[in-house]
Amino acid sequence: MMVDVVPNLLSGLTGALDPMSLLMIILGLAIGMLAGVLPGITMVNAIVLVLPFTYFMEIVPAILLMVGIYCGGCYAGTITGILFNIPGDPMNVPQTWEGYALNKKMGLGSLALGVAITTSAIGGIASGLLMTFASPPFSRFAVQFSSVEYFAVVFFGLASVVALAGKSVIHAMISLLIGMLLASVGMDPHFGTNRLTFGSSMLESGIDFIIVMIGLFAIGEILDHIEQEESVLGANQHVGKVKTDLPSLRYMLSLKAPILRGLGIGTLTGIIPGAGAAIAAFIAYGVERQVNSKEPFGSGSMAGLASPETAANASTGGAMMALLTLGIPSSAATAVMLGAFKLKGINPGPMLFMGDQTLVYTIFIGFLLTNLLMVFMGVGAAKIFAQLLRAPQALLASFIVIFCSIGAFALRNDVNDIWFAMIFGLVGYAMRRLNIPVAPLILGLIMGPLAEDYFRVSMALHDNDLSVFFSRPFSAILVTLALACLAYPFIKKLKNLRRSGVTPAC
Repeated sequence: MMVDVVPNLLSGLTGALDPMSLLMIILGLAIGMLAGVLPGITMVNAIVLVLPFTYFMEIVPAILLMVGIYCGGCYAGTITGILFNIPGDPMNVPQTWEGYALNKKMGLGSLALGVAITTSAIGGIASGLLMTFASPPFSRFAVQFSSVEYFAVVFFGLASVVALAGKSVIHAMISLLIGMLLASVGMDPHFGTNRLTFGSSMLESGIDFIIVMIGLFAIGEILDHIEQEESVLGANQHVGKVKTDLPSLRYMLSLKAPILRGLGIGTLTGIIPGAGAAIAAFIAYGVERQVNSKEPFGSGSMAGLASPETAANASTGGAMMALLTLGIPSSAATAVMLGAFKLKGINPGPMLFMGDQTLVYTIFIGFLLTNLLMVFMGVGAAKIFAQLLRAPQALLASFIVIFCSIGAFALRNDVNDIWFAMIFGLVGYAMRRLNIPVAPLILGLIMGPLAEDYFRVSMALHDNDLSVFFSRPFSAILVTLALACLAYPFIKKLKNLRRSGVTPAC
């Protein structure tokens, strides 16, 4: 296998070092870091905003641009968390708990920033190496999948979204089903009849999930942020001297155990559909608190900063591996990347590794190069981007809405798509107000048609016999796990009711 890998790696290196590809990596890192440090603009928002513009680009620069935003955004939100106690993204919350305490109480803000950028790069590079060498053999295994196994994979992904929703299982289920319902609008791909169009010509071509993402993530987030009484944008008018001190090798070796734990948790969590960097960071932080009971968690623990930061960026490699080998987006960011592949007529999955593998190995090398360059760019990013918190909220919000409108129109040159984006912006705002998670809707919108297609094909090939999903070992395991995921939250609630002496109503 190494005989095949070495020339592929060389071709990938040549493609990643192409001036256009390298420019897109640097631009992506800059955009991702900018989005990460500005509250109200998340890494996913930034990827969604650039997606329509990738229509005019080749597939490799387009994906590397998004990879740069993905990796840069995972780290940059920690900058404002350490400096101002303002996490740029939910994935940066655990790092904020420890990083801000280190900055304020111990005066270790510069070192905390250095540890954050170093561990983030370690997580990305290590998971990228795993992705590079584990993806080809896994794709050879996955190429044997039929529609039955693919339905089981997608079904497990959909079920995982609900199971990982925490206390709001019902809300996550509602969001997921709304996404699957929206995916059904338009022409039936098998029978050629209109579904859920209600006689409207606007709906006959369906609702493009890219438009939905622009509305839900970007415009919805802006509306929700504007409504907050106390905006963090422009709140920090006096920013002191900011610098990043990279830790020594000896100091990093003292943190090797938290880093390794974060790396393992992040990579595995990234592969699970619906999990993502935020869940990886919180799990890593929780595990670290259990393992390192002597650490001063909550009042400044460097181990409590290193482990979740490593996990957050390590999840990107796991998520990219799931996207490229199975064609399944396991996070909102990779869901947008799937849209970029679709725009170019490319279907990620096992067949992507058959024949010429220049594309995938260029992405592999580009991913590794992105995390390496992130260290150099991240050192100076804290000082520069911290000043952007002075920018007026109204100015930033206006620019985002303008870019959303341009991106929505550019996708299909249809002014109706701008209206759809605005409508789904209001929907996204309402969902946030009602505490209904947005991510399950997006995954349902993307994975719903896949589940429908694989299910229909499986039923057509096996005389509508549902037992076929349990007669094949791999599909039987995944379907059983998916059903267990769906049942677990309700079983847990039933047990809690019984322990409290409450008899559940039938």
